[in-house]
Amino acid sequence: MRPLLVICLSTIVSMQVAFSQINYSFTTANTIYTPLSGGNPVYLTGNGTETLADEGYVNYIPIGFMFTYNSGGSFDELAISTNGFISFSELTNSYFLNNLTTGALGERPVIAALWDDLDVSLTSNITYATTGTAPNRVFTVEWLNAKWGFGASTAAVSFQIKLYETSNWIQFIYRPESGLPSSPSASIGLTRTGTGNNNFVSIGSFSLTPSISTTTEVATINTKPSSSISYYFKPGVLPVTLEYFTVTKEKEKHILQWKTLNEINNKQFNIQRSNNGNDFSTIATQLAYSQTGNTNTIKNYKVEDDMPLKGTNYYRLEQIDNDGRKSYSTIISIKNSITNWATLNIYPNPVVNHLQLQLHLNNSATVGISINDVYGKQLFQQITSCQTADNLINIPLQNLPAGNYFIKVYNEKSNQFLIQQFIKK
Repeated sequence: MRPLLVICLSTIVSMQVAFSQINYSFTTANTIYTPLSGGNPVYLTGNGTETLADEGYVNYIPIGFMFTYNSGGSFDELAISTNGFISFSELTNSYFLNNLTTGALGERPVIAALWDDLDVSLTSNITYATTGTAPNRVFTVEWLNAKWGFGASTAAVSFQIKLYETSNWIQFIYRPESGLPSSPSASIGLTRTGTGNNNFVSIGSFSLTPSISTTTEVATINTKPSSSISYYFKPGVLPVTLEYFTVTKEKEKHILQWKTLNEINNKQFNIQRSNNGNDFSTIATQLAYSQTGNTNTIKNYKVEDDMPLKGTNYYRLEQIDNDGRKSYSTIISIKNSITNWATLNIYPNPVVNHLQLQLHLNNSATVGISINDVYGKQLFQQITSCQTADNLINIPLQNLPAGNYFIKVYNEKSNQFLIQQFIKK
């Protein structure tokens, strides 16, 4: 199958301009590690000095289907190194020195689940298999009971790389073992054929919320995972390196803040909210600070939700790139305590022409009433003086288009507010 491999590599080179960065989104998950059963053995080649289980590699391993990597070339073979990575090129070295930025020059692209100086003790601890049926087959290669670092005496970690047919997903799965690493200094991530910035993606640590960068490689990972975890790389631009996304309460508002370390092809962020953590709608949009969508400098963003829902509010960022592709942040939440300055009932709901507000105040106050659409745009506002006890207020809605809306009643003096959602027919 060597001629096909050469053809595919030529395709990668010819498409570097079209695919000028690593084109994957990244997600993590807790998982159950299942050792590969009945896998095929590998027949390693080495340098003639170190043992094959320590510094070995093997070429022309059949994947079992055509796998498309990084929106570019398609491959049906790959190479495996004992040092925790696979390559779609022909290897001439096991490469115990990890380097996603420029390493394995001429033998990239590399998929590195744990690139470091590893020793699997027995060559039979590296196996591979293709399972399932077309078009949903999965290729798995496993490094079982790997000693991590030069001089390590016992196994510290087991891990697998999985390639998924049709979806072209890549999955890394890890399980900690009982041993300790010895002077570990690893890289985890993907590379393209080229070298330098945007030709790799580097994962910063073994955690469910690691840092991610396409410009700065973390080549010093030295702590094994505390439990079995998975990393998924799914085709689609990895446009933003998000350092954090937080929400805090400030009086009656929720303040959403996030920081990006790197942005590629980024158009905007849609801030989305939910009352159950599942069904989200956009409440605000923040354009990328860079007009081109590309920046390697830190950017800080801040958006205020001045109409949070009662109870727990869930938020996420929907990132939109210049090609229309979408990716999502982790979900964060905050509880909005119910205020006791007043109570609000609205009827009818759904409403046709007139919305009735029954507002009970504990103390007389001047209140503001506003109506906003689901994107946060204010469509109606009025100021009303209300007395202690019940106040009936009529809001005409004949000119309001059909749809979902929020009505907010707020105390002009204390800035406390009540909010409810309604439907206009």
